[in-house]
Amino acid sequence: MRRAGLLVFLVVGCMTAGFARADVSPGDVVTGANKDKVKGLVPDELYPFVIETFDGLKMTIVPTGDYPTSKAYLDATVKYACEAKLDAEGRLSGYTAGQPFPYSEWAKQATGHKCDLTPDDPQFARKLAWNVNYRWQGGSGLNLPHWGFSNMRNHGKETWRIAQGEYRRTYFSHRADLLPATHQLEPGSPVEWAEFFDVKTPFDLRGTMFLLYRYTQSGKEDDTWAYIPALRRVRRIAATQKSDSLLGTEFTLEDFYIFAGYVWEHQWEFKGEKTVLGPMDSQRSCFPSVIGAEEATRATGMTRLGSTEEWNSCTFGPYGAFPFAGETWQKRTAFQLDDVPRQKGHPYSRKQIWYDKETMMPIYSIMYDRAGKPFRMIASIFRWSEGSGIPSNQGKNVLNYSHIMVVNLQNANSHIGQFDNANAVAFSVEDSKKYYDTTRLKQLGR
Repeated sequence: MRRAGLLVFLVVGCMTAGFARADVSPGDVVTGANKDKVKGLVPDELYPFVIETFDGLKMTIVPTGDYPTSKAYLDATVKYACEAKLDAEGRLSGYTAGQPFPYSEWAKQATGHKCDLTPDDPQFARKLAWNVNYRWQGGSGLNLPHWGFSNMRNHGKETWRIAQGEYRRTYFSHRADLLPATHQLEPGSPVEWAEFFDVKTPFDLRGTMFLLYRYTQSGKEDDTWAYIPALRRVRRIAATQKSDSLLGTEFTLEDFYIFAGYVWEHQWEFKGEKTVLGPMDSQRSCFPSVIGAEEATRATGMTRLGSTEEWNSCTFGPYGAFPFAGETWQKRTAFQLDDVPRQKGHPYSRKQIWYDKETMMPIYSIMYDRAGKPFRMIASIFRWSEGSGIPSNQGKNVLNYSHIMVVNLQNANSHIGQFDNANAVAFSVEDSKKYYDTTRLKQLGR
């Protein structure tokens, strides 16, 4: 019995030691030859699809970065601490600005631990979801002067279309950067944020535009309009269509920012914290920055459409889309928050999302179909505003998206969005009211 017990002890000890060696340090380059080093640092749910069988694997490990939030957001978190509340249905009230429920370490320390969000809170997961919804995003919002989006099939081996255009999201409410005078861009506005999406190319999509209003009132559905060139008119999109495919892609409107749905319409489940690898501050010059110095740093609008050669300046993979082929990665403390849609007929039964704890930015996600089988995966790449070299980003203290990608694991179709000149430029209320106007949709479509 003693010998058997000793044998079990030795076996378990060896197994434990093996797992302990699965780690990385700054300067490491992970390839197919040493891929076991990232086991556990890339979530087990993703590992078989992005690491296990990917011949082009190359992950360069860099030191963990520090991405402090803006002083305005931190001050708002302190000033309005403990005021935000959720009702029994999970709808938010009493919120002004800052992190609604102090959870990030900087938020708990800044508020003196007066009302830390802890796992024993019966509404813990849903409060985390609201924290994500109201994370710091530069104040004004995200502006993409020039985005590109590819359609690929056959595991990324065939690119059959590249679209390009402009995108902007502007926050109208709960703006910490406008305090102490106000938190609203337009006094009395019921709008939380508005976004505009414009397609410049290819020919069959040119002129397609989307305009969306998200409201501060929990339970009030978005207003969404689309201008369809073939119809030569503006069409309203029903809220139930947000989970439908967008322009024939693997993305849905709800998949923007990995999750852009209604917090109150979904069930949320907290699955714990862990250390993961994330591409938090890309140093690569990709599309559209490679078009030229002016394109790389301008605040609005594009200098010109990019070429196929410029589009292919950076390598991605697997599926020709993910950031596991040449990107830099760093260790991050992340939490897993699962989204379980309540909408009948929703294409996903569950979406597992890993969020960066410091910044609340979504790193990657895997979605499951109604039968519970792996369906799609989404990943993000970010760039720190203060090192971006873009004048309009300076002082924003925000991780801007530089890329987002999605893969259908069942049919091997994939897409990558590239916009590495993204910025957080602030727009005036006058500019914003004119920009986000249905009349403008009609005028641009003529």
